Amino acid sequence: MSDRQGWLLPASSLFALSVLAMAGGFALGPGCQVRCESNFDCGDQGYCSPAGRCETECFSDQDCQKPPECLNNPTACRPKGLRCNGVGRCVGQYQFVRPQVDFEPDVERVPDEIQGWDDPPGSGRAFIINQIAIAGQDRGFDIDGQCTADGCIDNFLWHLGELGNDQIRQGLLGGESLLLLELAGLDEPYRGDDSSMTVKIYGARDADDPFFPANNFKVPPGFTTCCEFKINPQSLSGLPPQARARAPARIERGRLRSLAPVPIQFTLTVGSPPHPEIRLERVLLSGRVPSSLDEFDEGLLGGAVPINTLAQTENPYCKTPSPRCSVQFVDSTLIDLVSTLLGPQPDVDLDFDGLECVRDTDGDGVINVCCDGVGLNDSCAGGTTMGCPGAMVDPVDRTKPYTCAQAPDIADGYSVGITFTAVKATIVGFGQ
Repeated sequence: MSDRQGWLLPASSLFALSVLAMAGGFALGPGCQVRCESNFDCGDQGYCSPAGRCETECFSDQDCQKPPECLNNPTACRPKGLRCNGVGRCVGQYQFVRPQVDFEPDVERVPDEIQGWDDPPGSGRAFIINQIAIAGQDRGFDIDGQCTADGCIDNFLWHLGELGNDQIRQGLLGGESLLLLELAGLDEPYRGDDSSMTVKIYGARDADDPFFPANNFKVPPGFTTCCEFKINPQSLSGLPPQARARAPARIERGRLRSLAPVPIQFTLTVGSPPHPEIRLERVLLSGRVPSSLDEFDEGLLGGAVPINTLAQTENPYCKTPSPRCSVQFVDSTLIDLVSTLLGPQPDVDLDFDGLECVRDTDGDGVINVCCDGVGLNDSCAGGTTMGCPGAMVDPVDRTKPYTCAQAPDIADGYSVGITFTAVKATIVGFGQ
């Protein structure tokens, strides 16, 4: 192990996910769900799609004319049809007139009483994430409320999907990174709307002994069950135990949106094992919850990765130059990669004191200067070969300049958007 690697965070299996993940609309792979040959097989759970599974496209005519996934960006909306038929499918043609006015989303208000907030872990509807990727540049949330342009989102790290999504996918399929979502306090029978509920997020462990990843997301040939997991105890805190990551949410016309940002932690499957622990701040989440409750579709998660988290995560990428890697990185961390290839200044001011800046002033691919953003419009002003226009932040270890990125004063983060899908799962207990 090199001197540089010695201070990197040890790997932890706190949360199993693979979260810096790719863009929009992965088709859900086969899972523990209702199969069908005709609409009759689905009953009141929807219609039989060409893929041979029961789906629900709408609950009302408005869902077809103005799809709920377009609520936050109506100028990009495309109608699915004129009306919603009896099996939840959009039919007919709707003449769409594009709005000419600026759109301002409603300010979310957290209910005074949040249903499911204190419910015991595992008592709600559980889903296991079966596809996940760093999203493309057009997917994400306005994490910090600073977006003013129509359709503006925060997803600074979208380029990392080109480098890491394949490896993230392999970590998920191999069972190294597993993440559970739980919908607690959900009104049942579920009809597509719920004004108050709680989304909980857990790291998960395969409940099979020995581990058997082949049945994590679907029933394999010769088996009768699948998708059973234990909650990682590190995902819980307090007495009685409760999810560390939980957020108030609501569902409108089958579309779930969290109402307040929360922090989460997870295991990032990049590089060689053991894999590092990653923390996201100000996480928001949305997705589609069909009436069958067999899946969680069109999932989108957005948040900010703090500089000091990236600074303690070994960089497995760009070890050799390539079309995607204009700089060769040897013995480096993810903050070296991000600040050099994507930009030295993060885009989310997590500590509300001005954006900080981290830079490599000697061109060796390793940052050696950190600039405080207090009282400055641009802490990176002056060019990459200069020092800081304001205060310079001292390194944690004065013999290692790159450790300035681990200093408490360097607290801002780079935004990221993550797309995912999930299938119904069963929580059978707790365990490592």
